Amino acid sequence: MQMPVNQQIRQVPGLYRKRVGDIVITAVNDGIVPLPPEVMVGMAPDGVRKTLTGRFRPAEPHVTVGAYLVEHGERRILIDTGSGSLMGPTLGKVMQNLAALGVSPDQIDSVALTHMHADHAGGMLDGSGAAIFPKADVFLAVEEDRHWYGGEPPTDAVGVSEQVNSYSGKLRAAYAGRWHLIAEEEILPGLRRMALPGHTPGHSGYMVSSGDDQLLIWGDITHVPVVQIAHPEVGMVFDVDVEQARATRKRILDMAATDGLAIGGMHLEFPGFGHVIRNGANYEYVPDLWLPEM
Repeated sequence: MQMPVNQQIRQVPGLYRKRVGDIVITAVNDGIVPLPPEVMVGMAPDGVRKTLTGRFRPAEPHVTVGAYLVEHGERRILIDTGSGSLMGPTLGKVMQNLAALGVSPDQIDSVALTHMHADHAGGMLDGSGAAIFPKADVFLAVEEDRHWYGGEPPTDAVGVSEQVNSYSGKLRAAYAGRWHLIAEEEILPGLRRMALPGHTPGHSGYMVSSGDDQLLIWGDITHVPVVQIAHPEVGMVFDVDVEQARATRKRILDMAATDGLAIGGMHLEFPGFGHVIRNGANYEYVPDLWLPEM
């Protein structure tokens, strides 16, 4: 039977699991959002389109959004929470994908945020402003807290800061008593925060370690990896400090390629695990092979 051309095709739940020693990490997809090429700085829009179509991608950047569930023994840590209802109908899928995995909000022990942007912290409050994760401790870099809560609210030309300002006070109030500020340190066994400043002042990655195995969840080192891994000089208009973000991206790409380090990232194309290698003078992303059992 032939499928009607206009019939909508739905994907299976956006989940993929990976082992790091005794730790299980699940990439949890939040959706995907198209953006105009003008959001990228350091490459002309026509260059962005050419780079994307040359890799068989749509000419407009399509940014994957995701979170990572880290299961270590009986403990469940969610690294970022997706966008909730803040960024439109193509996003906000983290909770339904966690439900497909059999994980409910009250089973999350900790939330570790890479930073405060809506596609990372937007999934923490329900429509009434109450905490979605009723038992979770929240970890946030002290520099990130200082940026958003330290005085005059930040502003920017594209409205990202204004959106964070609209919910940041409600967020900290909802998690009062469970809001923990962190430096570069091991916040839980096997989970260490790394400072990766530039995209925001307190932008964080999290190194997951168990035995001899490691994986770096690098947050927003890239937003459009097809462009930015091959061209790490290309930033985003919503980087708070484009030059610092560029330097951090180059440093982390060099580290990942030199060390053969496994990586995950909130905007890596799903399923969001892979490695970075050198390809001549450039870098290349090698996604993990999908395996039915880990």
